[in-house]
Amino acid sequence: MGTIKEMTIEQALILFEQNCIKRGDALYEGNSKLANRCYDKIRSLASFLRKESKLSQLAAFYTHPNLNVRLTAAAYMLPVDEKQSLKVLKEIAQKKVFGSLDAQMTIREWKNGNLKNFYTL
Repeated sequence: MGTIKEMTIEQALILFEQNCIKRGDALYEGNSKLANRCYDKIRSLASFLRKESKLSQLAAFYTHPNLNVRLTAAAYMLPVDEKQSLKVLKEIAQKKVFGSLDAQMTIREWKNGNLKNFYTL
């Protein structure tokens, strides 16, 4: 796959999914360097999807078996489908698992208006 600008929507979605999984694993293992690299890729892929008017396709990940894929997709979908995204984030936040605090904080910061510019860039 070439640069992000040269890839298909399907390729971008696959890379989004793969980087969310790798980032979640890296965070769990305490590998912040890898987690940050994955985060940068995720953000670039989300930006690409937004520019192509395909960000809404991240909704396919709302039921993904990997919690970090669900959480990340729901966070990026907040400006597109706030109601469903918050529902997914709340489900994650209520679990006693690694990542539930991230979901809680995302919900809180979104409701406080601190993420509006971040996720709508």
